[in-house]
Amino acid sequence: MRRPMFLILFLVILCGGVHGMIRSLSLEELVAGSDLIVIASLKSSEEKGKTPDGLPQIENILTVATVLKGVANASSELKVSTIGGFEDEVAFSPRQKGILFLKKAAAGGYEVNNLVQGWWPLGAGDAPTGMGTGISVEKLKGTIKAVAEGKVSPTSAAPSSDQL
Repeated sequence: MRRPMFLILFLVILCGGVHGMIRSLSLEELVAGSDLIVIASLKSSEEKGKTPDGLPQIENILTVATVLKGVANASSELKVSTIGGFEDEVAFSPRQKGILFLKKAAAGGYEVNNLVQGWWPLGAGDAPTGMGTGISVEKLKGTIKAVAEGKVSPTSAAPSSDQL
């Protein structure tokens, strides 16, 4: 009798954990769903209140180095809202340069597209890390161009290995 109870409990816990994970987008979906894609670094970060669940609302100011998609000026500053203490949310590190996939936020400024998938910190040789590991900046630029020209449809793109 104990064994079936433990099995049921294990399955309930497992299902709850799977439900909380983000759905990984294909590179084409990530590009198409982003209003702005930039290489930027954190200038400042400040808590600006709490969510209804009591999590900190963070206002991040990032300095743009390069614009890959959308309209922004190099050296301009962007306001990017995040939520602190949320598992799949982005946590920027001071002076860490990375590629940001952004969507316009309803309240103004921007939010990161698809949470942690939309922030690729740049490592040695400015190679993307995080969920961008293995994708070069040149490949990203080619994908941005292909999506803009309609040569690749985000909905017909092959699923990423995370989706299989």
